[in-house]
Amino acid sequence: MVTRGAFYGITVILVALLLLSSFTAVYYYSQYGQAESQNRSYVQQLQRLGVKYNSDILFDFGNGTRAWHNDTLFQPGTNMYVATQIMTGGRINDTYYPKYSEHFITAMYNVGDTGNDYWGLWIFNASVWQMSSAGADEVQVTNNSVFAWSYGLNNGTQP
Repeated sequence: MVTRGAFYGITVILVALLLLSSFTAVYYYSQYGQAESQNRSYVQQLQRLGVKYNSDILFDFGNGTRAWHNDTLFQPGTNMYVATQIMTGGRINDTYYPKYSEHFITAMYNVGDTGNDYWGLWIFNASVWQMSSAGADEVQVTNNSVFAWSYGLNNGTQP
């Protein structure tokens, strides 16, 4: 049986931990907001100066056909969804999900919209391809970045 004093002691400790975790969350949230604001200001400054980011983008159609778009210039702040719209001349089909503020690309260049196959976004990091952990709307084009769109069954095929 737990004594009344032990119960109150445990309660005080739990309340203190709750307050500590709440203050920590608020602190990190405010730090994130400041960093996001600084980044937005930096991107706007780069755009005013006319700076362009150089990026390489691969389209792997899953049937052996590949198309590289090397040394493509984008404005700072461009995300991969917008970059893909530009590169394909708007020849993509997608579904927009307002809840997530994301587009799910179902077809590019009339390839897609079938069964279990879909387009997956890949990012080249140092010496290895990695599947993007975020949607195209969240992935920013940076200078000298390399991306690939790969079409295939459950997107299990690396570019």
